[in-house]
Amino acid sequence: MKYQTTPLFSIPLFYANIGTVDPDTMSWIEKLDYPDEAAGHDHTSDKYVLNNTKLTSLKDQIQNACNVFVKEELKVTDDVEFELQNSWINRHSANEQNTLHWHSNAMISGVYYIQNEPNAGDIVFQKSHLYYNLFHDTVRVSFKEPTQYNTNEFYISPKSGDLVMFPSHLEHMVTPNLTSTPRYSLAFNFFARGTVGGGTSELKI
Repeated sequence: MKYQTTPLFSIPLFYANIGTVDPDTMSWIEKLDYPDEAAGHDHTSDKYVLNNTKLTSLKDQIQNACNVFVKEELKVTDDVEFELQNSWINRHSANEQNTLHWHSNAMISGVYYIQNEPNAGDIVFQKSHLYYNLFHDTVRVSFKEPTQYNTNEFYISPKSGDLVMFPSHLEHMVTPNLTSTPRYSLAFNFFARGTVGGGTSELKI
């Protein structure tokens, strides 16, 4: 029997490697202020860290990657651009992790892995129980093996220099850092700018 299965209404996940930062920039990142204000890890007090001239090249690379994601993959029209909003650096020391969360007040979010050794933690994307790509969560059918159609979670074991982008509503978490080397990752959010919709639903943002 010939057949075709189509993954309808899938959630896009962009994944690339854009290279690592130079040693001087890495040294600067390590010396930033990381107040203890997040559960399970620390992040910079500067929540717009990519606006620092020290990271201009990295900011341009992330913007270019976002343009590829939204223009070439998602086919967003030319009258809408995605503009970088806030950005901060996370530091996970030994055994630290990040609990399940999503990014509010954003449309596309992402993570750039500044320093991520093997076993320093995976990023795990989890399907919301409100997202019915298959069966309703009130009926939990068992499966022989996970596939792109039935899985409830997706793991990435990132390497230094990796970049991941996704819709901001997508829930995700970080598993514990099982090494003695701090893990550094840069998180960021984008929001649309331009004219969206048309007619009585047109909005300029």
